[in-house]
Amino acid sequence: MSAREAVTDGIHWTYAPMVDIARDPRWGRIAEGFGEDPYLAGRMGAASVRGFQGDDPAKPDRIAACCKHYVGYGAAEGGRDYNSVEISENTLRNIYLPPFKSCLDAGALTVMSAFHENDGTPVTASHHLLTEILKNDFRFSGFVISDWDAVAQLVHQRVANDRKDAAALAVNAGVDMDMLSLCYLDNLEQLVRQGKVSEDTIDKAVYRILLVKFKLGLFEHPYAEEGAYERTVLLPAHRDLARMLMYGKEASNRKQ
Repeated sequence: MSAREAVTDGIHWTYAPMVDIARDPRWGRIAEGFGEDPYLAGRMGAASVRGFQGDDPAKPDRIAACCKHYVGYGAAEGGRDYNSVEISENTLRNIYLPPFKSCLDAGALTVMSAFHENDGTPVTASHHLLTEILKNDFRFSGFVISDWDAVAQLVHQRVANDRKDAAALAVNAGVDMDMLSLCYLDNLEQLVRQGKVSEDTIDKAVYRILLVKFKLGLFEHPYAEEGAYERTVLLPAHRDLARMLMYGKEASNRKQ
């Protein structure tokens, strides 16, 4: 239902599901996720991916999923958003990574890297997490997008000297797309010319992004169908389903 309504408004990609494991009630973003259990989060996340993408993401009523925030964001110290995280490799692999693996097994086309530092290294600059585990171990073939302005945030996290340095760190770590900060747009060409980022790294990032666009059928059908929004959004069946999920079966028959 969500995918069908979104695509009629020209939206082909959603930043969901959030499969962070949340065990500190002080962290407000627990409202976004599926709770504290890795198995439940993995099952719910995989179901969300299948709901958004279906068996063929190119179908006119499907959109791309983006599982987030990779990885360990729910363990922020003191429940403070953006805060540092200290988790062992054992806890990482047995608690925080499994829900993402479930989403990838369900076919998730994209992954969002998290803001925070994990054991002193920001995820946005972590080759270990983004390339060694996600792309190599998990064989993820889609693309990684940074969280909101997270590439530029590498400067504030004291691992990059400036925005140019931040762009090099992020793209070399495995972040394929920069959300909002413009660090890539402003600096990648010069970084390649200076030999700080290889052309092969850029080619691989571009390939991953184009591959997702091909899988979504955006080159054949880039625009929303005229009139589809009016025919699709807030249909009685959609409203009934929303009421049932929120309030229970009896509420689906309520009149408004």
